[in-house]
Amino acid sequence: MIIPLIKKDIMIVKGYALCVVALGIGLPLLLAWRQPEMGGLYSFLMATLISSVAFNLAISEKENKYPKATALLASTPYMKSGIVRSKYGLYLIIYIVCCIPSFIETKFIPELAIDNFLHGAAIVFLIQAVCMGILLPIQFEFGYEKTKFLGFLIFLSPFLLTAAENIKLSPDIANYFNSSPMVSSLLIFALSIVIWLISLNVSQKIVIKKDLL
Repeated sequence: MIIPLIKKDIMIVKGYALCVVALGIGLPLLLAWRQPEMGGLYSFLMATLISSVAFNLAISEKENKYPKATALLASTPYMKSGIVRSKYGLYLIIYIVCCIPSFIETKFIPELAIDNFLHGAAIVFLIQAVCMGILLPIQFEFGYEKTKFLGFLIFLSPFLLTAAENIKLSPDIANYFNSSPMVSSLLIFALSIVIWLISLNVSQKIVIKKDLL
């Protein structure tokens, strides 16, 4: 039920779907060439967030032009909750699409190297979960026109990496994370999933209560 809705979103902005693939592959390469200091984890994060926001704004703009189309979908077996779940599934796909080329590029381009790719991928997934997990419920509640500026604020979130790097953990916790990178990566992925699920639940409650007509 969710897959056809994801396909619908991709089809209505199919040009942007190609852009997501191009960004996932090309943005890290561009940064490695023009701004090597922003390679590695920063380029991976920027590709993921820019792709997520661009796709979000493109789909929302199309749906805003034809609001009755969403209302009609909600009256079919897809129902409102299915429409919401498909949106969240789409951002998981965008993450994976950006993750695969970033992993390959880190193996062949020194400027894009990430010491521990699994840990880096977990951090990127967490920041995407926080940013989109906040944006989507607000967007469902207030609509595209009132919230589209929030999408542009997400472009500032790569600076969260710098803030995160400056956080001082207690020596015991820091030593544990440093000695168990696999465990710490899995914990970050788990936290990200929890954030996504909380956001999904909030969004579903908002949409179910709304009259889409």
